[in-house]
Amino acid sequence: MKNSRLFAVFDLETNGFKGASAVSASSLVFTEEGRIVDFFNRFYHSEERPDRRTERVHGLTPERIVHFRTEERYPAYFLEDWPSLAAFWERWNPEGIVVHNLSFDLSFLPGEAVRRRKWWCSMRGLTDFCKIPKNTDREGEWKWPRLSEAVRIARERLLEPLPLAEAEDAVGPALGHYGLSDCFELYGLFVRVWNRTPEHVRFRTASTAPLAPRRELYPLPAAVRDEFVRERLDYSARVAEAAGDAERSRKLRLLATDG
Repeated sequence: MKNSRLFAVFDLETNGFKGASAVSASSLVFTEEGRIVDFFNRFYHSEERPDRRTERVHGLTPERIVHFRTEERYPAYFLEDWPSLAAFWERWNPEGIVVHNLSFDLSFLPGEAVRRRKWWCSMRGLTDFCKIPKNTDREGEWKWPRLSEAVRIARERLLEPLPLAEAEDAVGPALGHYGLSDCFELYGLFVRVWNRTPEHVRFRTASTAPLAPRRELYPLPAAVRDEFVRERLDYSARVAEAAGDAERSRKLRLLATDG
């Protein structure tokens, strides 16, 4: 990896909209050719009562979060642990970090973490590349693409470097609204765009005004390991293999099967 340019992608799953808690934080670091070098993937309890509507989208119930958190020890709440994410980025020092909906995800990060890095919003940045019409009668007006839409269009139009193709083949199909899977899809999207149409990418500094979650006491349940949990732990194990971390992959597979 000497002399390779490094980039990162970042995604959060949350307990609602701005002002809610982050319940998972995920990031991948990779070379510009698409070689994964490391990843961050942690789960947190919400500081306010769990929002059942949001849970139905991402599936991260308190019971499942308890089991996911047994992979390693770290603080219970994201706002207590964000320095670990910042340290992860500091360790690898990527040239830029890609987020699909930048203004939303950065609203959960303290300003100190945001100001120290450069960012690119793939949702806004690829609007003209995707050219998905708005539901209007005006020609030439494009809507912001969803991540799945941008990924599909990039795969149709842009060839991928071999390291990316190998990683995608090893990891397999995406798991919707799973932070690490969304990061993997975003990594593939960025690598294709960066290597074929880099003019669409422009990293910039950013600022944020985060809203603190309200604190509400609620009982934490016992851990649950169901098919949802096993599927995502197995997916994480495949990402660890793609990153060359056989020991972490082994631990994740063990957590998926034996607890």
